Amino acid sequence: MDYIGFVRDLLSEELAVPVATDMPKDRPTRMVMVDLEGDASDEFILRPRIAITCWGRTDRDAHGLAVSAVQALQDAALDHDYLSAAQLETLSREEWSRTGQSRYLAIVELVINTDE
Repeated sequence: MDYIGFVRDLLSEELAVPVATDMPKDRPTRMVMVDLEGDASDEFILRPRIAITCWGRTDRDAHGLAVSAVQALQDAALDHDYLSAAQLETLSREEWSRTGQSRYLAIVELVINTDE
């Protein structure tokens, strides 16, 4: 399963900012990037750890995007056919950024059901 595409599509529907899986050449001021941080899946259950990096105009804006992204995944877990849980592992401010722009990182563990 394409975990990253799955999360990108869910967040794109819920957030009013671009959501990408690769860094765009001309990164917008506000955006969210999704990446695979790890995978604790086994033969019975899919458990990807997803990194959600959020850039904002201000520190508060970036933090708000990160919280909104996590909340969107947790809300989706309530009624999505495949997503049954979205557990926030960590939410942290990224201290160093080459652009000096505010950035937050959320790590979320998902539980994804399959019909396979």
